[in-house]
Amino acid sequence: MVEDIVLCVNALLWIFTIILMIHYARLGNMSRKQSMMNHNTNLFPDISIVIVAQEEADKLRKHLPLFLEQIYPADFQVIVVDIHSSDDTLKLLEELEERYPHLSHSSIPASARDISKQRLAMTLGMKTACTEWVIFTQADCYPENKEWLTDFMHIDIHNKNAIVGLTKYVGCNNWLMRKCQFFRLWQQMLWISFAVSHHPYRADDTLLAYRKSYFFEHNGFASDSKLKVGAATLLVNRNISNKQCAISIGRKAVLIQDCPLPHKWRQEQVFFMETRRHTTFKYLYRLWYALKVLIPLLFTISTIISFVLWLHNYMIIGFLITLWLCTYIVRDIAFHKTTTQFNIKSYHLTLPLFCSVIPLWDVKAWVTWRFTNKRAFRKKFV
Repeated sequence: MVEDIVLCVNALLWIFTIILMIHYARLGNMSRKQSMMNHNTNLFPDISIVIVAQEEADKLRKHLPLFLEQIYPADFQVIVVDIHSSDDTLKLLEELEERYPHLSHSSIPASARDISKQRLAMTLGMKTACTEWVIFTQADCYPENKEWLTDFMHIDIHNKNAIVGLTKYVGCNNWLMRKCQFFRLWQQMLWISFAVSHHPYRADDTLLAYRKSYFFEHNGFASDSKLKVGAATLLVNRNISNKQCAISIGRKAVLIQDCPLPHKWRQEQVFFMETRRHTTFKYLYRLWYALKVLIPLLFTISTIISFVLWLHNYMIIGFLITLWLCTYIVRDIAFHKTTTQFNIKSYHLTLPLFCSVIPLWDVKAWVTWRFTNKRAFRKKFV
């Protein structure tokens, strides 16, 4: 009797798992459809690209020209907002401004207090912008080609107030960096799908376009000016509805970011635990998140239990093995479609391992956040 119940539960969990596995391909399919859309050059708005930088002269020297040399049907400008860097950032910007007339820069003074300098820099960039649409990004990011801006903005933005994009890590060859790359892509699969189906919950600080008039109409970052991170997430989560948010994830519209240092990646996970306390729709998103994580995990546990209970029946054992292999194959194919679309090396054999340890990463980040002094997340930032 117990064996039969466990076996039925295992079959039901398998069905739900297969359904959840299919969502891995959703991001790749969305990207593929957008990449196939024809450009209408009459619909492109003027754009300002705001890049926030601090002590990153080397990265600006390498990445900034790639933004400045974009081929775009309308006018665009690039604004670098420097957070009181002590390296040769300002000297570099002055040299580049002589070559690129559409480049300008501003600076945040070291005397700024009691406010997130990251948010202050983004607000200054928004005020400096001469256009209605502003794209926020960072100094360690860069476009892969000269058509990036065109591909990012070629979607329908009528009645939209924000455009959420996708950023990927490159150069992730060792085990830790591959883990960072996987977890970021997996997270983006969740919150972009959630934005399409329900409500924009998160956004990436490295790629977010926003209407200038709408930003100041809702007082920008006034309600959370002292939080250290999560500027883009809260800007979208609180102010943008489902119908106001556009998703731009065409293959050429993806931005590239240098792989983070291990401690920085872990810090970002911990700080998001603080950011999510201030979000709306957090319980609905957590339920969405839990289903994506727990159902496949429960299926694995149920399969193991069923395997032990029916060890004497080779036919059932063969059936259970077939179910597990089917799940792995569906997940691998679905995930591979997305990684291929974004030119990311596929995971294949390591995919089950990475998926199974997602709860451990979350628990570790939550425990670290729980026992961290909450003042560490506020004031004296960046």
